Amino acid sequence: MQDQVTEKLVDYPFVRDSIIDPAPDLARLRTDAPIHKVRLFGGGEAWLVTRYQDVRSLLGHPAFGTQYPGSIPTADVDNLAAGFMFLKDPPDHTRLRRSVTRAFTARRIAELRERAQEITDGLIATMLAKGPVVDLQEEFAYPLPISIISELLGIPPEDRGQFRGWADIVLRSVSGAAEDAGTAFMDLQRFVVKLVDAKPDGGDLLSDLARQSDQQDGLTRLEISSMAMGLLMAGYVTTASAISHGLLRLFDNPGVLDRLRTGEIEIEHVVEELLRLQDEEIGIQRIAQSDVDICGVRIKMGETVIASRVGANRDSAEFANPDAMNVKADRSPHLAFGHGIHHCLGSALARMELAVALGTLLTRIPGIRLADPPHQVEWRAEGMDVSIERLPVAW
Repeated sequence: MQDQVTEKLVDYPFVRDSIIDPAPDLARLRTDAPIHKVRLFGGGEAWLVTRYQDVRSLLGHPAFGTQYPGSIPTADVDNLAAGFMFLKDPPDHTRLRRSVTRAFTARRIAELRERAQEITDGLIATMLAKGPVVDLQEEFAYPLPISIISELLGIPPEDRGQFRGWADIVLRSVSGAAEDAGTAFMDLQRFVVKLVDAKPDGGDLLSDLARQSDQQDGLTRLEISSMAMGLLMAGYVTTASAISHGLLRLFDNPGVLDRLRTGEIEIEHVVEELLRLQDEEIGIQRIAQSDVDICGVRIKMGETVIASRVGANRDSAEFANPDAMNVKADRSPHLAFGHGIHHCLGSALARMELAVALGTLLTRIPGIRLADPPHQVEWRAEGMDVSIERLPVAW
């Protein structure tokens, strides 16, 4: 079975020269074999799975979890990250997810959509007043999702500036800022714990969870605090990146952009293709909880396997002309939000934010365009992170 593994250990992540498209090495590996052993940037090793059906199978496989076998991280007020839901396995994951699922109902998303539209309109009004050239990252892509998260969590308006300041340092820190990020993370944790201790006082998610904390299967205050931090980590920078990467891809596809502006195609269909094609992440890591065979290879207990959503979403065996935008194609479901029990809980919220953000931008500023040539857009690929630093736009 091991004959499907390439002999040469591949360095991962790959060296890349594009902000919005994956390195050619990904397609080559996907064609060569269904699974490869790779050397990670930190010096460790992992298995990389790149094909659509294999990635779906891996993410839905009960033998793969988020923690090393036998380890049960314990959260406390100084380490809320240990309680993140997306780092838990059943039965803890099942209980945590069930408690928060009701916060993402269609009704709640519809309510948040109204606020998202109001916030988007306000941000665009500020952009227009500052224009005709602004940095979309600072003026729009980052403020929108942090404002929506503040609404979701019930952060008082007077505290949102400080909250965003800490979140920016923690989630957008660059090399050399580790000490600042550590201090900001501790400050942010203390803020979240204090916020949760003051609940319930409203109709937000944290208040809802706090009201049910004394019920059977209700979350403790510490678990609610970890949930709040996890939602922040999962929903801030990722959504901001999806906005800016999506706009860049639309600029690179003027035909789609023109049809969207004229109303020939719906923004929701465009968002699905932007999500399928988005390439600003490395993959979903899973750890074998026992010896298990996948893709014709024996994975030993404790070994790490990376499911490449980017590789899966551009697999020609699943998607015709996979590297092109085709907003009217009857395609298979993309895996941008994962698959299985850890499928992104906030996927409906993210879709809504993208539709409101991009749809409103292109309606209110129909002449929006890159202010500089594409090759001058500032971006960095550092470790497992690929991000746009500045995105100057004009109209």
